[in-house]
Amino acid sequence: MTPRLALLIAAALSGAAACTRPERAAPRAPVESVDAYSVYDLGSTWRDQRGAERTLASLRGRPQAVAMVYTHCTSTCPLIIGELRRIAASTTAGIVLVSLDPERDTAGRLAAYAAEHDLDASRWTLLSGSDGDVRDLAATLGVRYRRLSAEELAHSNAITLLDADGAVVHQQATLAGTPETIRLARRLAR
Repeated sequence: MTPRLALLIAAALSGAAACTRPERAAPRAPVESVDAYSVYDLGSTWRDQRGAERTLASLRGRPQAVAMVYTHCTSTCPLIIGELRRIAASTTAGIVLVSLDPERDTAGRLAAYAAEHDLDASRWTLLSGSDGDVRDLAATLGVRYRRLSAEELAHSNAITLLDADGAVVHQQATLAGTPETIRLARRLAR
C-alpha cells in the first residue's frame, strides 16, 4: 500500500463529514440463534430496488449481512459497501442495504444505485420503507442515526449478520470487524 493510499484511507475513516463519525458502541458478541428474537418478526413492509413490496421475512433461508445506509452519502456509506463486497466475495450470505433516507431513496433511486455500483440482484437486496419502519428496524439492530440537514445523516457504521431465520448472530460496530463477520457467515453457511 502506498503512503498516499494509506493516508486517503485514514482520512476517509476519520473524515469530518457527518456520517463519518463512528458510534462508540462496543461490538455485540455472537449469540446463539436458537430461540433468539428474529428480525423477520417485524411486521413492516418495504420496497426493494425492483419496486416489489416485500417483508423482511422474505429474506429468510440464508444468512444475511445487513447495513443501514443512504444512497446520497459520500462518506462512510461507500466504505460500508466496500466491506459488504468483501463479505459477498467470501461467503454465500445475502447482502441487504436498508435506506435511512426513504424520502429520497425510492425504488427507482435504489435501482439506479444498484446499477451504478454493479450490485447483483441475486445477492444484493436494497430496501426502502416508511420512516416508522426504518426507525423500528434501526432500534432493533441498535443502529443510531439522525438527520443533520436535508442531504446529510449521521449514523452508526454497523454491519449486522443475521442467521437464516433472522436472528442477530453478530454485529460489527466499526468497519474494522469484517474478517470476524466473514468467519461467522461462513460458519452459518455450513
